[in-house]
Amino acid sequence: MATWRVFTRTVYTAIAVIILIASPDVSFAAEQPSCGAPPPHIVVVGSVNVDLTVKVARPPALEETVTATDPRVSVAVGGKGANQAVAAARLVAGSRPVRFVGQFGGDSHASMLEQELVANGVDVSLSGRHPDLPSGTGLVMLSPGGEASSVVVGGANSAWPENDDELVSTMVRAARGAAVMLLQREVPDRVNLAAAAAAKAAGVPIVVDAGGVDAPIPAALLEAADYLCPNESELARLTRMPTSTDDEAVAAGLELVAQGAKRVLVTLGARGAMVIGATGVIARHDALPVPGGEVGKVGEVVDGTAAGDAFRAALAVAVAEGVDVVKDSRGLALAAAAGAHAVSVPGAVPSLPTRDEAENLIPEHRHLPAPALAATKACEETDAALRDDECPLRFGSRLNSMKERPDLWSGRERLDVLGMVRRLGEVEGIDLVDFNYPQHLDGRKPKAVTGALRAAGLAAGAVAVRFPASRFRAGAFTNPDPSVRAAAVDVVAGACAWARSLDASAGVIVWPQFDGYDYHLQVNYSDAWRRGVGAIRAALDRDECEGVKVSYEFKPTDPSSRFALVPSTAAALALVRDVNRPGRFGLTLDAGHLVAAGENPAQSAAMVADAGALFGFHLGDVHSKLAAEDGLAFGSVHAPGALELVFWLRASGYRGHAYFDTFPEAEDPTREAAYNVRAFKRMWSWAARLERDGIRDVLLNHDAMTSLEMQEGLIA
Repeated sequence: MATWRVFTRTVYTAIAVIILIASPDVSFAAEQPSCGAPPPHIVVVGSVNVDLTVKVARPPALEETVTATDPRVSVAVGGKGANQAVAAARLVAGSRPVRFVGQFGGDSHASMLEQELVANGVDVSLSGRHPDLPSGTGLVMLSPGGEASSVVVGGANSAWPENDDELVSTMVRAARGAAVMLLQREVPDRVNLAAAAAAKAAGVPIVVDAGGVDAPIPAALLEAADYLCPNESELARLTRMPTSTDDEAVAAGLELVAQGAKRVLVTLGARGAMVIGATGVIARHDALPVPGGEVGKVGEVVDGTAAGDAFRAALAVAVAEGVDVVKDSRGLALAAAAGAHAVSVPGAVPSLPTRDEAENLIPEHRHLPAPALAATKACEETDAALRDDECPLRFGSRLNSMKERPDLWSGRERLDVLGMVRRLGEVEGIDLVDFNYPQHLDGRKPKAVTGALRAAGLAAGAVAVRFPASRFRAGAFTNPDPSVRAAAVDVVAGACAWARSLDASAGVIVWPQFDGYDYHLQVNYSDAWRRGVGAIRAALDRDECEGVKVSYEFKPTDPSSRFALVPSTAAALALVRDVNRPGRFGLTLDAGHLVAAGENPAQSAAMVADAGALFGFHLGDVHSKLAAEDGLAFGSVHAPGALELVFWLRASGYRGHAYFDTFPEAEDPTREAAYNVRAFKRMWSWAARLERDGIRDVLLNHDAMTSLEMQEGLIA
């Protein structure tokens, strides 16, 4: 015990130092994000196994051999950590990121395990990989009644960083900005202690699944947990007390509370679940009927392997969504429903429910939306505005356009970067400034830039990466030279540092103008794609980019590279998929780029929004027949297309900012920017009117003439 106390003190001290160094002026306590930011993630630290399941009439006794009742061996993803990460990802239904921190082996099962997690929307970027070790393995014997007995072989699950500083650093990154942390005991206790210490230091609630190793829980982990979650047999094992009746289970739970647990949430199978605090039972929920039976009848328990994992993941989701599990029955109801669904389907991961599947088992909550108690007042106001004519978006305009027509500038400042900020601040309706990096920011102090923003009444929108041609002419992320790719990663990391310093709401936008080619048989497309994915991942995984949204602004053709390696919306979505940093890496679409690619900006916006990857939108217009990206005033050439784009941004619930990427070289740039804002807001109002008039039904029927008639009088 003394050893654990020393280790825990070391971990807490190291975490405190890391947090202070990382950001002395910023608290990483779990906070609700702005409407334009991804919501706080759920982080699961734990095991990932390949589950080998055989069906038996009963488990063998000591020194007994039994024959399986089914000749087949099921091979599937397992491990409490992986199961709970997948369960959480399905239950959040894309509303927030889910991150898994575990250890993958190097055998034939490892790639299958990782691919299954990624396919379910789980971010595995903080996980380790060990080519010299086998994957963790679960040997599962499944009885006819659905009861599962298991033997777990640790494999790579035991191979966490031996260096305490490295382990602590990983856990600090995992906890930073999280809504809840979910732990289990199939990994070494020192890992859970480091994770819990990081979560506690960041103000993140902790849910600990007591299942796993048959050993006492370290006191520090017991005290750190906001919810300690044993099942009936685990509760008996931890306390050495009987638990066969509810009264006995309550007494055993109170024993854990006396040892330092805040709340004990014990699952009792068919007897339901209850939360035990210092005063006894403070909440409870009955077990829900198993689905799958005939109308009016209860289904059969098929496989209980992942029931506990589904229950605990649902509990963590409820906590992440702001539900008070003790006072609000929706939390335990969702958990009970997830557990009930899990026992009705064979296999661990296949049995884990989606949000709809779980909520459909809760009659009193079936028609309620996902708990939204975590929504901020600002987001609620934005949602209300989305239903009305008023446009809730904030607007930015191209900073460099403010140096045009200096003869119309009445200010005294030079039209350098800070002077252009001042001039942009005079435009009615403009709220935000996007800075190019390194061009606008290199050599400047954050305090000077933030001071200029405040003086102009503006805020930072994004930091836009512009790779210098001198170094990156042959490509940035896809450059054949690894040192150049590393330099590109450094540029993005520098932009992330600036985005954090300026509190840029849209994070970092990367325009990879040199990642392309001019001639046939010039590049190996497959190799270039892999290099690009790897370099982008490396940039996102830099400490400077932790907690910063990074988006990719593709452009199909440019004088810098006639053919882009990411030439279309579909290719850009494939890039987001392959980079696999959900909620952290997405796309900024540019209307001019899309028209140049022969694509419809509205369709692209709908596609990318449906994929949860629409981080930003750049607006303008273009005479496409001139084969040039003109950067004309918004809606000035393709007014119907602009209206459709605004309609779909509104319909998709887009909450990022609208940025006018225009080039008013002959016009007064301040008047042009103000016009763009008015034009967008006018179209937002028109889109709201079309919504009220029933345009969605028209779209469902592909009724072109009715749509055109509805637009009569809106567009001159």
